[in-house]
Amino acid sequence: MTLPRSDHRRILLIRRKALGDALVCLPAVTAVAEAWPRARIDLVIDRPLADLFCELATNVTVLAYPHVAGDSWDPWLRRQHYDLVVDWLGSPRTALWTALSGAGVRVVYDLPWRRWAYNLRVPRNRTGSHALRGFAGEAFLDPLRALGLEPLPWAAGQGLQRPAPEGPVDSAFRRWLREWDARPAGSGAVVLVMSATWSAKAWPARHVAGLWLQLSAAGVRAVLAPGPGDAPLVGELATLLPAEAFAPPSSLAEMAALLRRADLFVGTDNGLRHLATLLGLPTVTVFGPTDPAGWNPPGPRHVAMRTGEACSPCDLTICPVAGRPCLENLGPGPVAAAALALLAARGAAGPPGSATGHEHGKAPHC
Repeated sequence: MTLPRSDHRRILLIRRKALGDALVCLPAVTAVAEAWPRARIDLVIDRPLADLFCELATNVTVLAYPHVAGDSWDPWLRRQHYDLVVDWLGSPRTALWTALSGAGVRVVYDLPWRRWAYNLRVPRNRTGSHALRGFAGEAFLDPLRALGLEPLPWAAGQGLQRPAPEGPVDSAFRRWLREWDARPAGSGAVVLVMSATWSAKAWPARHVAGLWLQLSAAGVRAVLAPGPGDAPLVGELATLLPAEAFAPPSSLAEMAALLRRADLFVGTDNGLRHLATLLGLPTVTVFGPTDPAGWNPPGPRHVAMRTGEACSPCDLTICPVAGRPCLENLGPGPVAAAALALLAARGAAGPPGSATGHEHGKAPHC
């Protein structure tokens, strides 16, 4: 179902939860702002992400959740008199918010047990219990198409209308960053982020260390940038790598500053990879339980590394298979080779984006 285009004046956009999902959704947020330039548009984002999105999302007001103002959230929502709500999350809580808003048009993916709260439901980006039909960024544009818009296809950097913030000028991280800038450039600058909010996504520390060593041996200026919750991984890697391999802890804005200085991002399927993509970096991503069809941007500049295990992708947060073969069996060699190939393509005389990855985005079996 597609509605005729309407002149909405008060719009609520809901994209809570994971950093990566929110960043991939940013081009869709920008498309709404461009379609209704005279509307007041509010974007609900989880509080830890709010400062970053205040800088990245133009022409919208970022509402940090949980709400900490004197008024409680639900009555406040009701008084805003929204006429359009687009809920990209579709959780039971956000379904209640949407219903309480009283908006005349309420859009969501067609999910069971939540249909009562919405009057425009869009087919979900899945063909079965796990398989994804296509890249999530395109799926985030589907609700806009149902509203009668014709957004451009999703593209890296499309939602980034202003430079990413860089954080305080004289923080400990910025002092380290100035020192890192002064190091010899070598064959390129690579940022490694191996964060894993699911244990099933975690690439073994010995593989991470092997990747850094192989890249460094090839003359690459590589650095491991830890994210929140990475202290155990950093502790294990500290026994395998020199101190120069690590960046200090950083805020999201400071991480953006580091990524803007890099030539390539290599990591697990984590949220900072999507920030790198929005900033225009090529990426090499180690995939285990998640599906690259849905979470790896299209095109040869974004290489998905997999072993091709029959059980992957599974979307399970904890691996039930002994030995976690989808990640244990993917050693550092193929990942380093893919990274070096993208760096070589960056320095070649051909046009941008001419890098070639592994066939079907998969690494050879190890």
